[in-house]
Amino acid sequence: MAHCHEMKTGEIYECQSCGLQLQVLASCGDTAACSCTEPVSCCGKPLTLKK
Repeated sequence: MAHCHEMKTGEIYECQSCGLQLQVLASCGDTAACSCTEPVSCCGKPLTLKK
């Protein structure tokens, strides 16, 4: 599961259902502004880190 506060700049996350890919351009893990509690999702499923 991909929570935004765990994502790092440059990583690519992918939806296993439709193939949508998102690249992290700036991470929020180093700021207090990040308050997400749910995993980042697409098609009702969490995105996974592309290998």
